[in-house]
Amino acid sequence: MTDAAQLLNSFYHAVAQKNPAAASSSVQQLLTGFPQLADSWLAASVLAENSAQPAKALQAIERALTISPASAALQLRRLHFLQRCGQTAAALTLAQSLCQAPLSDADFLSELALQCSQLQQFEQAATLYQQALALQPDNASLYYNYATMLRFCGQLDQAEQMLDQAIALQPRDTDAWHLRSNLRKQRPDNHHCEGLIAMLQRDDLSPKQQVQLHYALAKELEDLQQYPKSFAQLKAGASLRRQHINYNLPDDLAVMQLIQQQFNADFFRQARSQGYSNNEAVFIVSMPRAGSTLAERMLGCDAKVQLAGELNNFASQLSRLAQQSAGRKLDKAALVQQTSQLDFAALGRAYIDSTRPLTGAYSHFVDKLPLNFLYVGLIHLALPQAKIIHVQRNPIDHCYAIYKHLFADAYPFSYQLDELAQYYQAYQALMAHWQQVLPGVIHSVQYEDLISQPELQSKALFEHCGLSWTERCLQFHQHNRQASTTGSASQIRQPLYNSSVARWRYYQTELAPLTRAFPDAV
Repeated sequence: MTDAAQLLNSFYHAVAQKNPAAASSSVQQLLTGFPQLADSWLAASVLAENSAQPAKALQAIERALTISPASAALQLRRLHFLQRCGQTAAALTLAQSLCQAPLSDADFLSELALQCSQLQQFEQAATLYQQALALQPDNASLYYNYATMLRFCGQLDQAEQMLDQAIALQPRDTDAWHLRSNLRKQRPDNHHCEGLIAMLQRDDLSPKQQVQLHYALAKELEDLQQYPKSFAQLKAGASLRRQHINYNLPDDLAVMQLIQQQFNADFFRQARSQGYSNNEAVFIVSMPRAGSTLAERMLGCDAKVQLAGELNNFASQLSRLAQQSAGRKLDKAALVQQTSQLDFAALGRAYIDSTRPLTGAYSHFVDKLPLNFLYVGLIHLALPQAKIIHVQRNPIDHCYAIYKHLFADAYPFSYQLDELAQYYQAYQALMAHWQQVLPGVIHSVQYEDLISQPELQSKALFEHCGLSWTERCLQFHQHNRQASTTGSASQIRQPLYNSSVARWRYYQTELAPLTRAFPDAV
């Protein structure tokens, strides 16, 4: 009879060889012959994970824990799948328990820190990375991850020190170079341009690494007011990034057209749903880099308001319910059509439930995912008491701000100026449509006005949200210390500044495609 060790070896060999049939056969033999071994159930969990069955993987790991309840490694794996399955309350409880245990393994601490960060426990994650570094002081990745958490928490000077360490240990860590350049405004007596230029001359860099260095150098050169050189680096990085993205702009434009056709004035006149009765959510919608984080931070100065960050929950619940009702996977066009037939009260309830327990401890929470602009009509139907705020900005300034930001995954339209202009025009048309068919529902905030008239504009913002205005919001950088994971995580630690207003004028020749697209904004 084959013993358990042989079967486990066979299983992990099959996994390494990407042979699911052999892996499945080994697991079946393990569970039949050795159900009393925790490793058998661990193998079953790995198999389920590789088959994209997180619920089944969680069940298997919980069986393993009935056999070996003291195994921290199994508990950590359970934490991962609790999150994958949306069991956030149980995940938070388990994470808290694991953090309180005496830990002396750097890899374990690092993985636990990652899980905590995914639960938005950023300060706890930072502490765990710090503990891991005490055990592995030469680990460049730990310095980078620790710096990321410090940035989220607003500890920018310390974050820069950690990134210096990461780069000293691993000079080819272009993630660290890019993040370091964006932590603060570079000065003539303190910048990294020479090092970035030297790095770009290396011939052992991947396209992704080259892109990150181009963007970092563009940022630093702009800080140093070397505008033509800055844009040359930016264009090089954006062009290289676009070459490696499989993206078709007309598909997105067609979807926005379809949304306007599907959710027209007649649709809202005939809609019978009362929605879900809940007034907690405040949605801030926009295109990215609009200045929406400024509006969010001001609202966060109210002790009753939680800043929940950029939640993908509404889109994911919308998609889940639509595909569930259709009984099949839907493409974008079919999804738009299916969403018009949803039970909107059920959608509102599903959205609120999906945010728990990360929300609920405060009277209100702010969801500032920019792309929720696509769903404004559905948000209003699902949660008629929710507040919706639209942050706008001079379109040329706004498009330039988008163009010069290197996004991790989203916004593939942002790396080519003509595509960016077309997408932006479609966004403007959709928001104008929502304003027309939902009069009085959306409160618009102009970024430039919020900068030049902060008291007047913030009072109107608070009034729309049904909140009592506080003068503290004018000093949001001092009074609101909630973590931020957005691209503005460094800027929101500063007082109000107007240096981003009309910045596009430094690049009038280079941004000609934008000035042609938006002549009224010149």
